[in-house]
Amino acid sequence: MPLALKKKLPEYEFYREFNNTTRSFKTLLCFSLNRENKTLWDLWGYTYNDPCQSHAESIVLKEIERFFKESHPDTVQKYKLTLYMSFSPCYKCCESLANFLKSEERTDLHIRASKLYFSQNSSNQKGLQQLKHLGVSIQVMDKEDFQDCFYLFVNELKQFEGWPNLDKMSVEYSAALEAILNQCETNTDLGNVSADSAALESSPLHADPTGHFDNLTPDNNNRDRPSKSETPQKCSIKDGCVGSSKGVKRKLSFED
Repeated sequence: MPLALKKKLPEYEFYREFNNTTRSFKTLLCFSLNRENKTLWDLWGYTYNDPCQSHAESIVLKEIERFFKESHPDTVQKYKLTLYMSFSPCYKCCESLANFLKSEERTDLHIRASKLYFSQNSSNQKGLQQLKHLGVSIQVMDKEDFQDCFYLFVNELKQFEGWPNLDKMSVEYSAALEAILNQCETNTDLGNVSADSAALESSPLHADPTGHFDNLTPDNNNRDRPSKSETPQKCSIKDGCVGSSKGVKRKLSFED
């Protein structure tokens, strides 16, 4: 299964998949799970989908369920699950996340997505709305989020380098997501997304006139398994690492 636990994400993969101005056919997901009021992560890593089998979200949820089952944590203890995603969840993954949250009420979920996945598809919209109804924090990644993700999952010793039009695309995706989550979207609202962002959400591989996206999500197209990555050197924010971000309050544990 293409899941890398306690491994740093290769830099070129981060820039290739999280770039919000280029079209991608993958969903890359970086995740962390930590107890409330604790800076050290209990579980973290990254994953892509498993071609024609599991979406990235399902892979992570299975690992977290295994962790809860094996570690037998105090059911009163609250956990925070953070997902940095190259694409927002499709409607099926929204449903999986919703079911997980209903069965694991101890978990608070925070989603940060670089790009929206088929934002004009009504099923995807309803899935995102359902997550919001359950109290999930869903936002489009801005520059600070990209900085945090790079620092936490890629390289804490280097500075994140933004790409042209990062802010522009982030604002446009944020506007579309806000319309969806506020349930005030109209043809005009979603039509305000620029041609640039609309082009990123569609391609010959993605287009499906029937409206069914079961096998056409980024999770199931041209997926590469995670490349072998090295275990990172130990470094925490308090050590004064070069790439530290002002908004980051968590501390990494690189112990295997």
